Amino acid sequence: MIIMKIFRYLIAIVAIVLSVEAFAEESPKYDKLYILDGYFFSEIPVDMSLLDGMISIQTANGAKAFGMTLKEPLPEEAKKYAIPKERIPEADIMLDMYNEQKGRMIRFSIGKEETIRTGDKFPRFTAQDIEGKTWNEADVAGKVMVLNCWFTGCGPCRAEMPELSEWKNEMPDVMFFSSTYEKPETARPVLERTGFNWIPLVNDTQFKEYIGANGYPMTIVVDKNGTVAQIEFGTSPLQREKLKQTINALR
Repeated sequence: MIIMKIFRYLIAIVAIVLSVEAFAEESPKYDKLYILDGYFFSEIPVDMSLLDGMISIQTANGAKAFGMTLKEPLPEEAKKYAIPKERIPEADIMLDMYNEQKGRMIRFSIGKEETIRTGDKFPRFTAQDIEGKTWNEADVAGKVMVLNCWFTGCGPCRAEMPELSEWKNEMPDVMFFSSTYEKPETARPVLERTGFNWIPLVNDTQFKEYIGANGYPMTIVVDKNGTVAQIEFGTSPLQREKLKQTINALR
């Protein structure tokens, strides 16, 4: 009798453990959560210049999110990146807090400094990659070129690298360059850890000038005639989607 009770107890323990593991698989943890227009995201889905206000939200049990407002309605295409609230612990509580505190958000405005414009001819350049090879405009003549500027301390830069690497695999005919002003020994560990496969330019300050006060990362698409087709400061799912569409259209 005692053995049967112990057996049932062990079965119950196993069932609880399995249910907890299953719940964990269905409800992944997110490093950060953002709430925009009542939707949850693991990454801000739009250009940062559209943000209007922000407030930090935390429930009594420790669930956290950044609540944000936009200068215009959340684009419909951004909503496909939303996380179903069923996968987020205390989602309804955080949404209630978000709606209650909208009027008390810290207001801010992120402008853009015009350092380079679409329609401009991309300037002549000379740059050296991490292995010491020199590149210039002659190497990209007649080809689509994409330049991504980053530095090792930029979290969003590092986060987008695996996705950007997929672009090069999908579009081997495009010249993909990454550029950092940092030394090879500083850049190499990040490049290796993220598997970033774009041609890595280092010790490069000429492209850094285009950043201005706009912030990293910066991605520029140049068409086959050497004309700037698109510029994006910062990174978000929508920005990356539009960049990829532009690159594919120019190939």
